[in-house]
Amino acid sequence: MKGIDDESADRKEWTELYRNTKYLKEQGLIMYVIPSYRYSDKRIARFLATHFYNVGMMRFSDDDYDDFRQCIFIGNKKTGKHKEFNQKLFDFLIQMESDEFVMENVTPVDRFVAANKKWSVPSGVEKLRTFYTKLANKSDFVEGIRNSKGFQAFKNRSKPRQLEIGGNPILPLNVGQLALLLASGAVNGEIGEGDNYHLVQGLELVKKIPNEEKKVHDNGSVTTITKIRTRREVSVKVITPQGKILKLV
Repeated sequence: MKGIDDESADRKEWTELYRNTKYLKEQGLIMYVIPSYRYSDKRIARFLATHFYNVGMMRFSDDDYDDFRQCIFIGNKKTGKHKEFNQKLFDFLIQMESDEFVMENVTPVDRFVAANKKWSVPSGVEKLRTFYTKLANKSDFVEGIRNSKGFQAFKNRSKPRQLEIGGNPILPLNVGQLALLLASGAVNGEIGEGDNYHLVQGLELVKKIPNEEKKVHDNGSVTTITKIRTRREVSVKVITPQGKILKLV
């Protein structure tokens, strides 16, 4: 799964635990439901053992556990910057990778409820701060925005730019420069007029070239290392006024 601000897709148990704990009030209550084996992840186990107290661990009931294999962690968030590490809880969570350990040592949720175990939830802010605002007519700001240097700079940057090519290059173009022209669309379309009128189409050819290196070790064994490099070539097709097709590679 990939979040809105994430650069890559990954499992979200650790990410969401870390994110949500930041917004949880001190002494606030967390109910964290993930697959049982994920509690054995050292990052998750260490985080839970460091930031929460008055904890409880329960698994889904016997009727549901085989289908979902999930466990529920409940605990209150610790206060202060310096938090004591709960080694016993950490060791317990690390062992939850084993289904046998979970079935033998983690209490089903229905039995947990029957035991009448309770957690306290701290009260929220009782008095809300008062803030003041006012509505303004947007027409009062239009003229100032239009005449501002920042808005003019924004308009100039937002304008689509037209590619203009003319004259002859001082030196022959190399492959990299031709690739830039291909990417900008400058090597496609109509070129010239009259007797010099041509139709041109440019293509970039990408090839994978394998290369093998053999390394002989002191014990006589040989290791083969295969490296693949990418080679880019430029191909240009031209139709002359006489209808002749030329291909330049």
